[in-house]
Amino acid sequence: MPFAQALWESLARDSRLVTPVILLWLAGTLMLWPLGSLLLKRMPKDRWAFFTVAILLLSGWFVINTPNAIGFADMFRVDGVTKGFQILCIAAGILTVALGRQQLGALKEHSVEYYSLIIFSISGMLLLVGATDLVSIYFAVELMALCVYILVGYLRTQERAVEASIKYFLLGAFSSGILLFGISLIFAATGGTTTNLERLGQAIALAPGNQDLLVFSGVLMVLIGFAFKVAAVPFHMWSPDAYEGAPTPVTAFMSMAPKAAALAAFIRIFGTGFNGVAENWIAPLSFIAAASMILGNIAAFKQQSIKRMLAYSSIGHVGYMLLGVLAMDSQAGAQAVWFYMMTYLFMQAGAFAIVIYLQGANEGERIEDFKGLAKRRPLLAFAMMVFMLSLAGIPPLLGFFSKFYLFRLAIIEGYITLTVIALLTSAAAAYYYLNVVAQMYFKEPGEAAPPPVCICTKAIVALCSAVLLVGTAFGPWIMDWVGKIVWG
Repeated sequence: MPFAQALWESLARDSRLVTPVILLWLAGTLMLWPLGSLLLKRMPKDRWAFFTVAILLLSGWFVINTPNAIGFADMFRVDGVTKGFQILCIAAGILTVALGRQQLGALKEHSVEYYSLIIFSISGMLLLVGATDLVSIYFAVELMALCVYILVGYLRTQERAVEASIKYFLLGAFSSGILLFGISLIFAATGGTTTNLERLGQAIALAPGNQDLLVFSGVLMVLIGFAFKVAAVPFHMWSPDAYEGAPTPVTAFMSMAPKAAALAAFIRIFGTGFNGVAENWIAPLSFIAAASMILGNIAAFKQQSIKRMLAYSSIGHVGYMLLGVLAMDSQAGAQAVWFYMMTYLFMQAGAFAIVIYLQGANEGERIEDFKGLAKRRPLLAFAMMVFMLSLAGIPPLLGFFSKFYLFRLAIIEGYITLTVIALLTSAAAAYYYLNVVAQMYFKEPGEAAPPPVCICTKAIVALCSAVLLVGTAFGPWIMDWVGKIVWG
């Protein structure tokens, strides 16, 4: 059978491009199957975290050593953008596992399903950042999202977690329907010829003039679908409730990995597939970026919950990163967004590590729980100050340089108004970030004795603060390093 033979030859030839994904699938399946349970049942439950980290590190090694190529009938591409964002997703997964080890152990909620869900979700992200076809993009989005829906409600005995998971799932299913409908409209507008991003621009250009409304509607629906995935205004409604209701390690995971993967797909879809019809999406995406920057930062002002404050501030950060998506030079936009997302990953992971530490003393849910932390744990307070100031973009921390490169690109691309909005909202955001610093340094601590700091918290806080502080000295050269090493 020539077709079957050709199919197997193609799979054998192209499977090397998705070796990290295959590894994650095998590991996640082994953890869930009865055979895996028999092999792992004698292992202490918290040791599953080490197994997961080892698998993620191995997959990261495969990512770095995978050659640049296109495969699976032009549905998947490995290039610098793919590798760069895949590394971010894997790093976010490793940090999430490390963050969860202490809290899940204290709650006696360690289970193999938790780690397998993280592995399967990351496998979807690795596919998403390299997908070059609207169909493969949709399936990767769903693999990523379905696992995160379950992770949000992982603490199923807590009513708040279950409620957040249901809200997230229902709104996520609705947005997935819009995304799929948009893809079908684009496919119809091209006469049913292609969904491949490389050929989509030409197919749309050759479409009859009476298909313009169909093209506009399809592009707009795809934009809405991905705006939901990155929690951009006005499709952000799920974000604060999901962040607050989810276990804190999952909240950290949601703020890092899915955003990195979705933004990479955003850049690839609109920078490649829809680049020829930019007039259909430039204005709506500009509005979404501006609204995210303004509403995200304004809403964060009045929050008393640290997790809700970080949720709303993440909406503002998404608005900034959408400036890179708007760039007509998609390569420069991808590099600027990657640099920003890399910096954001370390800022968020470090901040959430300290939140989880405080939750060990039944604190950390509210901003006022940080009162007097400088007197109780001066090193943790200093690290938290570094994370807050870097999130605010205050020089000379690494967060400032990531904003600088992104805003400079926006000015070069001619988005002056959006850049002014970004600068003003960044300045305003300093208020609620500095409020946390003020609580730590200018308020008296409570009478409760501080809990001991576990080794995972120490390691994460030290790593993240070191990256941000070292980046302070070498910020101007980091972007050159990104261009030469990550993108080749």
